[in-house]
Amino acid sequence: MITADVINTLQSPDVTYVSGPKDSIAQKVLPPDQADSESLIFVSKPDFLEKALKAQSPIIVAHKSLTLPTDSKATFFSTHNIQLAMAAILPLFDGKMNRFNQETKIHPSAWIHPHAHLGQNVSVGPFAVIGEHVRIGDGATIGAHVVIESYAQIGALTILHPQVFIGAYSEIGAHCEFHPHTTIGADGFSFAMAKDGTHKKIPQIGKVVIEDHVELGANCAVDRAALTETRIGRGTKMDNFCHVAHNVIIGQNNVMAAGFKIAGSSRIGSNCMFGGDAAVSDHVTICDKVIIAGKSGVTSDVQQSGAYGGYPLEPLRESLKTLANLSQLTRIRKELARVVKHLGLKEE
Repeated sequence: MITADVINTLQSPDVTYVSGPKDSIAQKVLPPDQADSESLIFVSKPDFLEKALKAQSPIIVAHKSLTLPTDSKATFFSTHNIQLAMAAILPLFDGKMNRFNQETKIHPSAWIHPHAHLGQNVSVGPFAVIGEHVRIGDGATIGAHVVIESYAQIGALTILHPQVFIGAYSEIGAHCEFHPHTTIGADGFSFAMAKDGTHKKIPQIGKVVIEDHVELGANCAVDRAALTETRIGRGTKMDNFCHVAHNVIIGQNNVMAAGFKIAGSSRIGSNCMFGGDAAVSDHVTICDKVIIAGKSGVTSDVQQSGAYGGYPLEPLRESLKTLANLSQLTRIRKELARVVKHLGLKEE
């Protein structure tokens, strides 16, 4: 249950109070086609606004381009960007911390090394394991069955969902969030082949550094470096099933969709976007402000900002043409065979 006044006190630049009673109450948030008299509704089109008004929704957040009625009992907020407005308001309804359902801050079944340091208001779930000399910042939440190995650091207000693994010496910033089954600081994949064909493991003695405000989806893996560090920059967001190999350096404010993979010792700049199942080969450098389409393969350096796609990688416009042409290859082959036969040419 959220009142319009609470939304107004957010003082977000993306949400502006327009009119209506500030004591209006919304019990939930629904899409416009399911609007009812208890829900807050985000509207970006005139027909969406009409549905919300017809349902007598108490709080309506409307795009600034829409004309709002003056005779409605609803409370109206305006926004220049619906998605940014959702990012500002929806945390009020999230109730994420209730998912952990912890009656006590430190569950009695958790094991915490006596030399670990926990800040104020840290929450630790059932069967969590916190190793020697681990440092956890104020207000952090450690879910059930999380394992944090020795000498790792967790920043303030970071959330580790159940069954997350944090390897020894890893450094995790503040306000991060890692979803279930994500692994930080497992060994990098590095082996040397002996003359007899066997593979000798090269120990990975580096660490992982993840800066502030990074979010990793479920089942992600970030490998520790061989000697130095694997680093993910501030504000970067990764979807589920993403893999970051050893010695990779990723800049700030990047977005990676599900299935993104990057091989060892590659570097990505800042403000890049990667579609689902995009893959980056080893020892590749990608500059700032690059967009890579889904299922693309990057095998050499990208030195100029822009959009790219395909494998081999091409500028996006060219890769879309190549993709469209692929479906015509069978027909072209048949027609070429007819031409060769008609001209009486011999196949070489």
